[in-house]
Amino acid sequence: MSRYDYTLVSDTLTKTDFRIGTEAEPFAERVCKELRVKMQPKDSYSYWIYRDDCPYVLGWVGYADYRTGGDGTPMYTVQARTIVNGKYADYSQQYFMKMSVNIDVAVRNAKKFIRMMSPQELAGTRLRDASNAVDSVVEAAKNDYVAVREKVLDVETSMYSARLNEGSTLVTELRHLMISNHEFIDNSFGENLTAFFAKSDELQRLRSRTVPMWYVRVYERMEQQTFDVLDIDKAESRYSAEISDDVKRYTADTLPEEIMQKVSVLSILQANDYVDDVGFSAGDGMFYVVR
Repeated sequence: MSRYDYTLVSDTLTKTDFRIGTEAEPFAERVCKELRVKMQPKDSYSYWIYRDDCPYVLGWVGYADYRTGGDGTPMYTVQARTIVNGKYADYSQQYFMKMSVNIDVAVRNAKKFIRMMSPQELAGTRLRDASNAVDSVVEAAKNDYVAVREKVLDVETSMYSARLNEGSTLVTELRHLMISNHEFIDNSFGENLTAFFAKSDELQRLRSRTVPMWYVRVYERMEQQTFDVLDIDKAESRYSAEISDDVKRYTADTLPEEIMQKVSVLSILQANDYVDDVGFSAGDGMFYVVR
């Protein structure tokens, strides 16, 4: 299945020294006039198309030969996430392009396919990364557990398994000795055993938990800070995560206190940072907040 490569507007708004081809600029200008959007040079033959109220570019338009095995004839090209070009494999760049030698046809393509992103689509762009960040906490807990397990169970185990067999007689007896305050010959063994079961219980808790989130986007609207909030259930797995259709819009005065506190914490983090039980910072005013 194809995966569209979303590009942040902030990553495109840098000074460029491109010498744009003569046909690309008037094409982009027509698209901007028809769609009431903005343009930014992408390279010598194309322009990004974007809006101030969307963190991602909506696509790009260009004038060149983008065909696989083309003969060099330039074509007016529109690229957007909504395009499905069945002439190309879904893993190719051209899968998301419409091309024409006629500028009027190309402008119509732009009007048809370059669309504003919905809040649900915005929430889905970094959900995989947010879920992976949650999973990284489980992975770290597994590594901690494996490290202490090797100090307690001096037996050969599979390198692929870190799951404790709670039903085993050995583990049951060891847990009983621990809670009975048994005095071990080797004091360090008793300490390691306590750590072993603590790490085991923590790993089991993390593996069995669900992590609901809010997707929160912070932006300016009508000269006021605005917060769009969507519920995401089962965010601990990108395969089972469910993004709500319901969008709640708040101002700084109406945003629930719990969300405000966690967004404040995430706002001081670097993009792609995660704090367990707080959330994931996606950057550019986008946050996945644990609820």
